Amino acid sequence: MTIKRCADHGFLPGMVALCLAAAVSSAHAQSFNLDNGVIRAVTGIEIQGSLYDVTFADGAFNGVYPARLSGYGPLAQEVARALLVASESGALTANVGEQRSLPLLGCSSRESCTVLIPEHSTGAAPSAQTTYAVEVIYSRGGFRSVTSELWPFDASTDTLYMPDMLYAIITPAG
Repeated sequence: MTIKRCADHGFLPGMVALCLAAAVSSAHAQSFNLDNGVIRAVTGIEIQGSLYDVTFADGAFNGVYPARLSGYGPLAQEVARALLVASESGALTANVGEQRSLPLLGCSSRESCTVLIPEHSTGAAPSAQTTYAVEVIYSRGGFRSVTSELWPFDASTDTLYMPDMLYAIITPAG
């Protein structure tokens, strides 16, 4: 059916509404959650048809993550890549109005921050020994790179005392 025939039969308003709904739902995908000029989280990251939120936190692995969590498995790499792709495409930008390069919660470095996303650990929280994490580098208002190798760190090390490191906590969006 052509657009003219659709319009003649009264279907045009419905088609316009459907296009607008599709545009709004795709534009709502990823966004920063801001609190007093600081990025607390990235919401609405789509991984294989499911939406996730990524919250930033300081602390020790054994204190930040829920009991029995030993890492996110392959989801850690997928979320890291999704953050990078969203930044590179311009879907996520931390330049809001007059403010440039908004900081992540828990990062006091002005140059860059390393976001740790645990893939797996020896043991589980709250008594893991070593955690192996994907590193996502955040700098100049965007996620800039993802390391190819996992970084091992002591699960009791507190990032509160590391001005350029913080954790990412992944939860289903909801």
